[in-house]
Amino acid sequence: MTDSGGLRLPYWPAALNKQMAAAYCGLSHDLFRKLCPVKPIAFTDSPRGERYLRLRLDEWLMSLDQNTSFGTTEVTNDVEPVRWNTASNQVAKPRKGLGGFPIIDNPKDPIKVWYDSLGFDPETMNEEDMQRLMAKAHEEWAAGIPGTKLSKREIKALNYLASIGPTVKIHWRDMKDCGPDTQERLKIRGFIMTFPPEDYPDRQGHFMLTEQGFAVWRQEQDKRL
Repeated sequence: MTDSGGLRLPYWPAALNKQMAAAYCGLSHDLFRKLCPVKPIAFTDSPRGERYLRLRLDEWLMSLDQNTSFGTTEVTNDVEPVRWNTASNQVAKPRKGLGGFPIIDNPKDPIKVWYDSLGFDPETMNEEDMQRLMAKAHEEWAAGIPGTKLSKREIKALNYLASIGPTVKIHWRDMKDCGPDTQERLKIRGFIMTFPPEDYPDRQGHFMLTEQGFAVWRQEQDKRL
């Protein structure tokens, strides 16, 4: 496992950034953002200082487990051992649908809520359907961003970028107040551009404020005068 700077770590740290927290839970960044109810702790005022406690992530993951506690394990001739405890007798395996996704009946379960928000049926749909529905949901979300009011974090990011000037590339380590969600919103609006490193096309290398973003920032400043 590696940190955001590409350094290889010998173990999962107690506090994880969002990228590492999503990987720890075995989820994509978008799915983690939609599903995870755990709130990060803040070491600094910047979103870059937010960290997810591994202990809290473990508690959340355990809460999703439909199995009960196992008391003893009996090895039989079956492919898998039969597990039970004295209180509940033998425990049934969770049901899975066509694509291997768990079928959840509890309407308040976070995963069930996520399924319903996408229109995903775990009984009949597979991974391809999940990816298609997630892409559709993201497109609908992105389509609603332009024209909406800038968030406080978007304004803070624009303030920093404007202090350096438009069309000037800034290394991601020097960027402030611009977490993944803020990045995406500003890119959708056309206010910033990001440039990945040559060796890591899936990462952010540099940020740049566009002329359009600078013009909007100036308009925001004029409103406050």
